[in-house]
Amino acid sequence: MFKSLPVVAELMEAVLFDLGHTLIDYYCDWRGPEQRGVERIYQLVSETSPAPVDRSEFTAYLTERLVRARERKKEDMVEVPLTELLGGCLERYGCLDEVTLQEGLEIFYGVLLEERQLVPGAVELLERLSDRGLVIGLISDVAFGLPSEFPLRDMKHFGLDQYFDDMVFSTDVGLRKPHPKVFKIALSNLGVSASDAMYIGNSLFHDIKGAKGVGMKAVLKRSVFCVHEDGVEPDHTVSQLKEIESLINAV
Repeated sequence: MFKSLPVVAELMEAVLFDLGHTLIDYYCDWRGPEQRGVERIYQLVSETSPAPVDRSEFTAYLTERLVRARERKKEDMVEVPLTELLGGCLERYGCLDEVTLQEGLEIFYGVLLEERQLVPGAVELLERLSDRGLVIGLISDVAFGLPSEFPLRDMKHFGLDQYFDDMVFSTDVGLRKPHPKVFKIALSNLGVSASDAMYIGNSLFHDIKGAKGVGMKAVLKRSVFCVHEDGVEPDHTVSQLKEIESLINAV
C-alpha cells in the first residue's frame, strides 16, 4: 500500500516523533476506552451530584459532547481541552469543583493506561539518536484532549522524556496535527529548519500530511491506524522503529 519513494542522501540535524502508536501504544480502537471513560464519569457524577442522575441521559449527553469535540478537532484542527469539556459536564450536574474535575481527568487517563505499552525499540532508538548528537523533538496530539501532564507521565514512566530537547503537545498550543503551525512551533523551539528535520508518525493525515506540508521529510511507521489518505505519500515507510536509524542519512 505504501511504497518507499526515491530519496536523496543528506544529513538530518533533527528527528521529531509522534507519541501515540509511534513510541507508546495505547489502544487499537478508541471507542472502547472512550465508552469506559463515560461509564466511570457517570459513576463519579452520580456520587457527587446533589440530585439523582439518569444514566442513559448522562451517557447520551457526554457521548454527544465527545463526538462534537472529535468532529471539531478533525475539521478545524483545533484542540478541545478535556478540562473544558468535562468542566461543562460537571457544572451541568452541579458537581464542578477542582477536586472532582481532577478525578474526572484521572478517570479518562486511567482508561488509557489499561492498554498502554512501550513500542519495541523506542528507548534504544532514542538513545542512539541522542548519542549521535541529533536534536530530538516531539509533536503529539493528546488523547481526549487531556492536559500535557498526562502524556508526560507516560514518557517519564518509560524513560523517554530524558531524550527530548523539546515537546509540543496539542493541549498546550491549542491546535492539532496536521495544522502547519504545530510543526512550525516545534521547529522554531528546536532552532532547526524544516529541510533539516525528519518526522516519524503513524498517521498519513495527521503526521505525514502535516510534516510534508511544512517541508519536513516524513516517515510513516506502520500501525493499525494507517488509513489511506489521497494525495499523501511518505518519503519512507517502516514497520519497526529499529529501521529508523538507517534512514537518517538517507532521507
